[in-house]
Amino acid sequence: MQTTKKAYLLTALAASLGFAAVPAQAATFASSILNITNFRLLHANGTAYSVGDFSTLAGNNNAHATAELNNVFDNGADTRSITAAVAPNVAHQCVGACFPLAEDNFAPIAGLPPVTTTYGYADQRLTGAAIRVGATPAGANASTRADASTSVNAVAAGNSDVGTSTTFAFTMGAADDTMTVSFTGNPYTRALVTPGAGAVSDANARLSWSLNIINMTTHASVLNYAPDALNSLSAVSATHAAPDNVVYAPGATLFSAVSGLLKANQTYQITIQHNSFANATQNVPEPATLTVMAAGLMGIALVRRRRAG
Repeated sequence: MQTTKKAYLLTALAASLGFAAVPAQAATFASSILNITNFRLLHANGTAYSVGDFSTLAGNNNAHATAELNNVFDNGADTRSITAAVAPNVAHQCVGACFPLAEDNFAPIAGLPPVTTTYGYADQRLTGAAIRVGATPAGANASTRADASTSVNAVAAGNSDVGTSTTFAFTMGAADDTMTVSFTGNPYTRALVTPGAGAVSDANARLSWSLNIINMTTHASVLNYAPDALNSLSAVSATHAAPDNVVYAPGATLFSAVSGLLKANQTYQITIQHNSFANATQNVPEPATLTVMAAGLMGIALVRRRRAG
């Protein structure tokens, strides 16, 4: 009786593996998008800082975008002065059969699963300036996007990271003042693993945004601003053990922070980091492998049945 039960269980398992040999809807997908608009640096009285408010001002805007698929990379980078008329703008990067997104498209992709191909994708855009430059009013806009996708019955890994960083030093004029950071942020992250995805499958997405101001003489921090809504709260994940479609989309939110007192004639450095990260992996056995496994188990079941008889 015990042998018969074992044979029945093995036959059932073999049958289930035989069904699994038919390709299932197996997918992993991760997306990370951060749109920052009207980013400004303001005086205590609410007006925007301008180039003329500093006795010295020097620094760069840096941008990069990296897409990866199975250790194949596509990279782009650009660096411009913070007072340049044109901000850095890296073309979108793609490795694999990418979803057909237009350049500078920072809107989420809908659907379950949203795509059925395997790729890594990254894009970046930066326009405007955080301070008034000449007659141009203050107001910078920065967007980053990273997507990673694996499709049906694939053994693949997609990884993307993209970001902008701004670092500049300035020397205050003849008066003390504070500096208010003000902007609207719209974060979006998504991690999807379908029930058909195989073992060792996962999807992860997160954002990272921070601003630091330090006194270049004392090296003391004057402002360290990294809101949770653009950092830890944005981290989402799903795995083969717990298939899910996890979305973080709180909508557009106003962010602001005020520095400590900036002393007249002292030099400070501002560093702004803005990054999107997405990673998706999947390891699904090939249909042929599953068929062989099923046939082998069915053979074992038949042998045990004959012995039991």
